[in-house]
Amino acid sequence: MKRAVLWVTLTLVFAAVSLGQNEWAGTYTFDENGGKTAGGGTVIFVTHELSVFETDDGLRATLKSNGYQTSTDLNCKVKAAGRKMELFFDSYGEDNVHETYSAGDLLLTLEKRTAKGKTELLTWWGKFTPALPEKPKTGRVFFTKPAKIETN
Repeated sequence: MKRAVLWVTLTLVFAAVSLGQNEWAGTYTFDENGGKTAGGGTVIFVTHELSVFETDDGLRATLKSNGYQTSTDLNCKVKAAGRKMELFFDSYGEDNVHETYSAGDLLLTLEKRTAKGKTELLTWWGKFTPALPEKPKTGRVFFTKPAKIETN
């Protein structure tokens, strides 16, 4: 009987951990608009896309930034616990231009917070920061996860 209870308890714990990781899977975006350059009026715009997905080894992610003088393509390890998800640098993708990270660097942390009945994603910057030069404020909403669009 004790073994059965232990087995059921462990199964429920592993299922809860698995469900906790599943809720982070998906695509998150963050756009930066820096206006236009002074000389030629070139648009200064950078799009960041974070894709979190499940693998046999747990959650992984790609973090890609593209736009004005920016081409970043990072492969990340993910540590998700409760309301927080941490991204750690693992390797560079094919479209990466500058190599500024080392294996294991904490790139950023996303934290779910409920305010006024709505869930927000706070971003805590690590080694990865926005592309535009002004100093990023940490602990604010940057990345969003677009709502799923249902088709019939």
